Amino acid sequence: MVRSEIIRATDEVVLKTKSLRGFRAYEVKRKKAENPEEAPQIDIPWNLNDAEIKRLLTLRSKKYREMAMHGFGGQTLPAENVFRSVTTLTEKLYYTFRYDILKTQQKQMQKAIKEVSGEGSAFLKRITSPFTSAYDMIRRKEERKKAPRPSPQVLTPSISSYQDPLELTDTYTSPLANEDRTVTCPNAEKYGCKDLWVPDLYGEFCGVCETCGHHFPLEYQWYLKNIFDPESIRVFNNDIYSKNPLGYKGFDERLQMSRSKTGLGCANLTFHARIMDINLVVTMLFSDFRNGTVGSAEGEKFVQACEIARRKKRPLLAYVHTTGGIRIQEGTLGVIQMPKCTMAVREYIDSGGLYIVVYDNNSYAGPVASFLGCSPYQFAIRSCRIGFAGPRVIRETTGRDIPPDYHKARNALKRGHIQGIWDRRDFRRNLYKALLTMGSPSLYYR
Repeated sequence: MVRSEIIRATDEVVLKTKSLRGFRAYEVKRKKAENPEEAPQIDIPWNLNDAEIKRLLTLRSKKYREMAMHGFGGQTLPAENVFRSVTTLTEKLYYTFRYDILKTQQKQMQKAIKEVSGEGSAFLKRITSPFTSAYDMIRRKEERKKAPRPSPQVLTPSISSYQDPLELTDTYTSPLANEDRTVTCPNAEKYGCKDLWVPDLYGEFCGVCETCGHHFPLEYQWYLKNIFDPESIRVFNNDIYSKNPLGYKGFDERLQMSRSKTGLGCANLTFHARIMDINLVVTMLFSDFRNGTVGSAEGEKFVQACEIARRKKRPLLAYVHTTGGIRIQEGTLGVIQMPKCTMAVREYIDSGGLYIVVYDNNSYAGPVASFLGCSPYQFAIRSCRIGFAGPRVIRETTGRDIPPDYHKARNALKRGHIQGIWDRRDFRRNLYKALLTMGSPSLYYR
């Protein structure tokens, strides 16, 4: 019976991807109603071509999104859905025309103008070179006659007022800097680090030990204020909030505490931002709300961020301030966020998007193993920890302790999980370089 159910279920899924399926779908449905225990004897090949695979992935993605729709709050009303659909369609047509059609024509026109200009300049230079040489010779003779006697020059030092635009914007200082005390670096015994005065550590030093480079944790607001161009952040989908879809005992109170603490509805903050006038879409998992765990609300906001970045042809940055994995209080609704978000990422990357992931602090479990880990460009802030299972889970599962440096970013780099380690103070500069050098020509600024 189990075998026949598996065959029938597979047949039903495969038939949904076929262009011609009416009679076979009816026959499968009829056989199921007549004799559920018997597998239908119908010729349905399970091998799929590229178009059918794409159709299957689209159906899966749609199914996962529909399954989790009741797992979060803030859904739009039917009238708002119509308005949003019209807006989305208009934006898609506009950006397709602007960047796929118009930009291509502009590039071809610029190339033609450059070629004509090059030919014309070479031709004019050839014709005018005798006259230019004669004129230059006469001008040099006149200048030698009128040249005054040189006087000794006094060199005066000049002070340059140039400020590197890729330096941290320095518009925000962590509240941690308000404490008048000293802290000891965790590497003091190994590297001989001096005690650090807190106002300097969290102010001028950006939470970095000046001796060994150890990065102390900072709140996510520091990155919002110091990494992106001033006043460029525009939050979207802030009305989506986490719920307790399974009625988990005591979880409503915990969610309310997190909302009161952060003023936000879930652990994923999505917004538009700029770095050196390059527009990008950012999704940020932060620790202040349920330790950055991912549930239905966080997954939906992530998927919508992917769709917006894909539609507007902008790069997508996933900054992981902290994530503790999938929110277990949502059960299966939490687990399906992994394939749901991964499919959204795959659609975005296949469309030519640039997906960059930057890990910070503690990044563990399902999100790292799915929609974060599938990025071709993954980086980590120094001193952060990355892995699938955390130390406590490994200890409880295997009964063994892991080495202290097992989850460090350097080991993740050695294993090939990430492509580089960034200093927090160079975050803005490195991200700008990545935006310029990575990704496909289909991005809007290429």
